[in-house]
Amino acid sequence: RGLPHDGLIRDALGPMLPPWLRALGAEVTAVRRVRDDAQALYKAITRSGADVVLTTGGTAAGPVDHVHPTLRRIGAELLVDGVEVRPGHPMLLARTKENQYLVGLPGNPLAAVSGLLTLAEPLLRTLAGRPAPEPYTMPLRNAVQGHPHDTRLVPVVLRGDVALPLHYNGPAMLRGIAAADALAVVPPGGTRPGQETELLDLPWASGGIGVCFT
Repeated sequence: RGLPHDGLIRDALGPMLPPWLRALGAEVTAVRRVRDDAQALYKAITRSGADVVLTTGGTAAGPVDHVHPTLRRIGAELLVDGVEVRPGHPMLLARTKENQYLVGLPGNPLAAVSGLLTLAEPLLRTLAGRPAPEPYTMPLRNAVQGHPHDTRLVPVVLRGDVALPLHYNGPAMLRGIAAADALAVVPPGGTRPGQETELLDLPWASGGIGVCFT
């Protein structure tokens, strides 16, 4: 509560990730807050016996971004190292043990949701042996500006037979994803009004830093 002290930020993702993961069919066995310290992260990952470890934050290449160095230290196999998606491009997927995976989500909330839906959800579904949902599209009521080269994931609400893009779609914004029913998959260059666009359902809409062990 109140304002964070100097050098500290709010834990915007920790309270939300466990229910999101449960909505995706995972059993969350532990949630740990790990400070920006390489040794603390190393201990948290290597001491986990979970099938899937999720981390939030630290996936970029800054001086306190310890996920990549830690994965190299433990000899992990990096399967996905960044994607051409905004927000969420620093997300990653690694195999840390023969039967254990790590999903590294960016620290910004909307960027983390992007990684949750495009990396964590397919991984959890595959490990559980569940079939992939049928993709679906809806027309967007308004035009959406696209990134020059990358795909954008934009929060939308469903209104009848159209999807309405929300304005609060910055990578650090919670307001848009809190109100959204889905994320629209906007191709490079953007979309025009009425254009059919693929949608990704959000966990809380369809079913109800921390380190999460699932």
